[in-house]
Amino acid sequence: MNLRIMKSIKWITGTFIVLYLLLTIGGPVLFLNVICDKHVNHQRVFTAEEFGIPVPDTLYLNTLDGFSIHTLEVSPEDSARGVIIFVSGIENPSVTAFYGHVKPFREMGLVSLLPDVRGHGKSDGDRICLAFEEDEDINAVARYASMKYPGLPVIVMGLSMGGGIAIRSAASSDNIDAVVTLSAFSSVQDVVGGMLGNFITPVLAAPAKLSTALCASLKYRVNAFTDTPLDAASRLGGKPVLMMHSRGDTQVPYKCFEKLSDRIRQDGKSRIETYVVDGDRHFIIDGFLHPCEDSEYFSRLKAFIESVLQP
Repeated sequence: MNLRIMKSIKWITGTFIVLYLLLTIGGPVLFLNVICDKHVNHQRVFTAEEFGIPVPDTLYLNTLDGFSIHTLEVSPEDSARGVIIFVSGIENPSVTAFYGHVKPFREMGLVSLLPDVRGHGKSDGDRICLAFEEDEDINAVARYASMKYPGLPVIVMGLSMGGGIAIRSAASSDNIDAVVTLSAFSSVQDVVGGMLGNFITPVLAAPAKLSTALCASLKYRVNAFTDTPLDAASRLGGKPVLMMHSRGDTQVPYKCFEKLSDRIRQDGKSRIETYVVDGDRHFIIDGFLHPCEDSEYFSRLKAFIESVLQP
């Protein structure tokens, strides 16, 4: 092998290593320190009128760590049977996209609370906290619900990052009685590793999970290896859970669903129900704004909620 070929091999190898390190180390750092360092102002905020429901009351609820959380409250048609708190994802959609669920839930006797978690909408905060801190926001909403509607069950329903927040909130609050998740993640590192694994195989993406957890630990001053929805899933204390996911989800890998559901089953205290659909359907259904149009989805959701509302 002549010298020119050897130099070419070394150059190609060196370039590959540099690119690999940039992807597995630089990528997570970029994600956590650029994409997450902002206040999310949603381009599309839905109105109650668009869904034929009453204009909600506007609340500002204070968290124990000093944040003001903008929350919308929609009362049921008749007497209240329970409370549901909706939690949206990392950037989109606005929590007002849940108005499509609010309408049939009003008929079921549910009070609907729709908070903007910190760093979103009209709430305080200047960064996205990736479920490390937002449980404080939901717990503030749950405290309000327990004081205003004493004795009624409180359910938290979260989408994507909101699903992770819902699990962590339920594990840390006695004011939450049940959890519904749509495409919840088990940890931030599992999301980043899963997304990179779609391009460079899961084995090659493994170092990205480590660098993500280390970077998140420094950024949010937590232990990102253990302060996760996955860890919280084993501390739900018998609260019932409905988990939904799609097998081909490209935003939150299906592996997250498997890890979370397995952890809940291993704990053995909580009743867990699951609903899995094929394809890449991060929102579970195609018409998320009109959930009743997917009868299978909504019947499963309604049956679970009714089981929680029953005395």
